[in-house]
Amino acid sequence: MSGLGWQAAGLALALMAGLAAYLLGSRYGQRLWAAFQRRGENDAAFIHETCERLFKEIPLAHCRLMVWGAALAGMALGAGLTWHLAWPAQAFFSLMLGYVAWGLPRRLAAYLGRRYVGRFADQLVDALTMLASALRSGLSLPQSLDMVGREMPNPMSQELALVLKEQQMGRGLDEALEALATRVPSEDLGLVVNSVLILRETGGNLAETFDTIVYTISERDKVRGKIKTLTAQGVAQGMILTAMPFVLAWVLYLINPDYMRPLFTTALGWVMLGFMGLLLTIGGLMIRKIVSIDV
Repeated sequence: MSGLGWQAAGLALALMAGLAAYLLGSRYGQRLWAAFQRRGENDAAFIHETCERLFKEIPLAHCRLMVWGAALAGMALGAGLTWHLAWPAQAFFSLMLGYVAWGLPRRLAAYLGRRYVGRFADQLVDALTMLASALRSGLSLPQSLDMVGREMPNPMSQELALVLKEQQMGRGLDEALEALATRVPSEDLGLVVNSVLILRETGGNLAETFDTIVYTISERDKVRGKIKTLTAQGVAQGMILTAMPFVLAWVLYLINPDYMRPLFTTALGWVMLGFMGLLLTIGGLMIRKIVSIDV
């Protein structure tokens, strides 16, 4: 097929895509916009709740502004990076980059939440060791928690201080500990809280129980470290293989723009880009499944 034929085919495909988008928008536009609004509200609420768990007060209106502002910034960046391409490619990349940027605030909040839980889990062994020593010295459990909260840094200090403050406000210690396990979703903390609740009902030696939990957590951390070391090479290979097509495309575009331009300006090029993205997504998910091992 000649160059004129490819241009006619690309124009026909663009017109068909525009007509399909118009028909779908006129029929499902309100539902789609309502779905986008629900997604934005859910992301804003998630960010607001996560910041509250991290002892950071951010109004819900500001969380909404972050979510929608990130989407608009992503679309503007996509339009600026692809201004020299044909309008279908420019619109496609702008929408894709806007959609990716739309989820960045939620992903950032989730990352900060995971890092907070990780810091708490790293301090848990030392806190349990201090609790066991305090209980052996004759202190009660609330007194031991108060001592550990004054000696440990954040986030352990502020979480234990909140537990004791809730108890002083009239909430039972068992309920305050359950609320702590809800705020900090850690398997090790859940094991500690369940052990404390059971022993407070049935009786037992909390100090010996804490020593056993410390040993269990330490051995589990050793196994996790070995697995992380063994799978580090697979993770690095997956990142390199996923980034390689984009890096090569960028280098080739710098070397010979005319050679790479049909990939972004013709219908066949768009089909190839979509197929490439699908294969990269499938390969990334497979590599992630292989290197993800739960302990």
